[in-house]
Amino acid sequence: MPSDSSIGFFFERTRSVLLATFSGVFTRETALSLNRAARAVVERHGHVPVILDFTQVTSFSIQLRDWPELGNERRAIRGKPRLLVAPPTETFSILRLHGTHRGRDGDDTEVVPTRESACRKLGLDNPNFEPLQV
Repeated sequence: MPSDSSIGFFFERTRSVLLATFSGVFTRETALSLNRAARAVVERHGHVPVILDFTQVTSFSIQLRDWPELGNERRAIRGKPRLLVAPPTETFSILRLHGTHRGRDGDDTEVVPTRESACRKLGLDNPNFEPLQV
């Protein structure tokens, strides 16, 4: 993964919620890393709700030709809410389009402006997200 992008994984054990945080440039490799990590989480914890926090993403650097592959790949974690966190910026617009597209496929995907609002939607009052090695 390029040095100008970063991904972190955290897990809230009380309610079994995965949090993935992204910063810098979101690339094709970032998306593929997320898919690999999600598969590992399913192996260890089963299908769990997910919060994907794009708050610190500075830009998306995914080639147009890569969107079909990334968008059509079957989600590793299914049947649970997936909340995409993005402040009302260009990132929000991109993710809103993606969320709407995935929602038509039966995915329970919603875009929210803050991590706090994502936690509220999942009923997490005082979440304790701990680093997760995947």
